[in-house]
Amino acid sequence: MKEHTAKILIPAPLEVTEKTGKLLLNKLKTFSLCNDFGALNADIEKLSSALKMNLKPSAQNADIIFERADLKKNAWQINISPEKINVYANDNAGATYAFYALMQMLFAASIKGLPEDALDCADIYDEPRFEWRGFMLDCARHFQSADFIKKFLKTLAAFRINSFHWHLADSQGWRYPSRFADKITGKGCWSCGNYTIDELKEINQCANELGIRIIPEVDVPGHSELFLENYREYNCDPDQPGTEFCIGNPETLKLLKNIYAELMEIFPDSPIIHIGGDEAETANWDKCPKCLAAMKEKNLKNSRELENSFMTELAEFIIERGRTPMIWGTCSGQLYPTETIIQMWLDIREPLKVIPHGNKTVYSVHNSLYFDYPANLDEPWETWMFELSEKGVYMTDPYIIWPEKVKDGTLGTEACLWTETIPQHRVMSKLFPRIFAYSECAWSAPDNKSWHDFVRRKELLDASGYTDYIKNL
Repeated sequence: MKEHTAKILIPAPLEVTEKTGKLLLNKLKTFSLCNDFGALNADIEKLSSALKMNLKPSAQNADIIFERADLKKNAWQINISPEKINVYANDNAGATYAFYALMQMLFAASIKGLPEDALDCADIYDEPRFEWRGFMLDCARHFQSADFIKKFLKTLAAFRINSFHWHLADSQGWRYPSRFADKITGKGCWSCGNYTIDELKEINQCANELGIRIIPEVDVPGHSELFLENYREYNCDPDQPGTEFCIGNPETLKLLKNIYAELMEIFPDSPIIHIGGDEAETANWDKCPKCLAAMKEKNLKNSRELENSFMTELAEFIIERGRTPMIWGTCSGQLYPTETIIQMWLDIREPLKVIPHGNKTVYSVHNSLYFDYPANLDEPWETWMFELSEKGVYMTDPYIIWPEKVKDGTLGTEACLWTETIPQHRVMSKLFPRIFAYSECAWSAPDNKSWHDFVRRKELLDASGYTDYIKNL
């Protein structure tokens, strides 16, 4: 390979200083990890086996050394000399990202499999553009197993994604064990299955080791058909169950507070709890005696104001318990407590409505970052979907229209994969190859991004076997 091995990285690093000399791969015999980064041991051994390098752990004078250093959160540094590789990070996530960067270079360097294969010497420093680099996976419509979720998390970490938004309940399925939903736990309209408490603990541990935070979601007051079909007392009309909870019924608020309190117990390490809030219809509320009475009591003009009052009370409940609530943007003009993170999905103008109010936002606008949309029109798609190419993902930038108005209120980006038409065996085919483009969109500084250079780097990594290896982590 003629390319400098530090110039093939995806996402593009912040600083690369090329140096003279090469490090022959056959010199790399040992590695050492400081105690904080011990979780990488199995990954290094697996990589060593794949590349036939026969790396062994060593307590001293190792050829590849991972050390803790005073760097920014999630940042990393790799120094490659003719004699050894020094890797520095300040946290598990940074060490993980450095490991996958090194992996890319090792695959590129060993593309021929010859004794003279070598890494080019360089000093590389990298840090993220956005603090929030997220991916949402919907397991409510089509269920994915616990083992698959752990594999999925490892894939996200390889692309420096640090937030796993887990859509656990919707009209088609309820996927975690709840004492308030025992009639429906594990049931689904399109696929059945649920996670046990032990599996959720294992997934939590896996996420922590990878530097990924889990953001669990139970979506209300809409998207609740399965629940309401089985617990009819929470409908506006119990004889005609719908998809929206009765938000005028005081018992509904009590129930959902209990559900979110339980969710916080199940996910003790999750600082953010997503409460949904999107696509609720008002038809049943507009004629429901309880909802109409609640509007009158609170001096509200319409059902949307009642919905806002209801969701605000849930958000405040989350805040009182030391967590941060998150909600889908509604474009309805309603505002929520300033501590609430608003996930923008419908319209690029949404941030302009909530950032001046003090809310932070996450950019997930559907025609740029919904991975269920077809990469090409040969795959299944719904009438509302746009074609979303790899280039379309790559060109996404939440600052692109009004940077001076949205920059300070934008935490970052989050790609989303809804699974109405996507059973588990198709999830990875929706992730690849667009995950490469999203990784650079979410991580790299704009000045370091170039579509044509990205294509060159991705082709080199594909040719090296790296992509196939990552798909089979």
